[in-house]
Amino acid sequence: MTMLLDRSPGFGVYIHWPFCAAKCPYCDFNSHVRHQPVDQERFARAFETELATMRHRTGPREVTSIFLGGGTPSLMKPETVATVLDAVAKNWTVPAGIEVTLEANPSSVESVRFRGYRAAGVNRVSLGVQALNDKDLRFLGRLHNVDEALQAIGLAREI
Repeated sequence: MTMLLDRSPGFGVYIHWPFCAAKCPYCDFNSHVRHQPVDQERFARAFETELATMRHRTGPREVTSIFLGGGTPSLMKPETVATVLDAVAKNWTVPAGIEVTLEANPSSVESVRFRGYRAAGVNRVSLGVQALNDKDLRFLGRLHNVDEALQAIGLAREI
């Protein structure tokens, strides 16, 4: 027996990328440090399969927002993000202009990568700055410092 999910007209899609460069001591989320590269093509195919499975459970619906969280989704290649966002659009109606958010760690911010996310359809970045004090950032186990956080904010605004 297949359970049908909520049939309200719109819904948000959450995509979880569970990988991080380092595990922050305060983090209770499902996140893992990989000591070898993630097979992103394989992971993208798994997301495509999962989204198609969910489409059969939800039926035709309209997506109101997409959130790529984690972990550190900004460790994904822009091509991986594009594949996942395309899979969402293949399974449901995705109106133009909806919010598409990607969580990013300031230590994984790069201009080329952010431009690739923009081209893939990301229109909002949630930067995990956490603090603008180097002592606090070290206490929190963050990989970036204040200067890197401010550079990441500036880059996100620019793109």
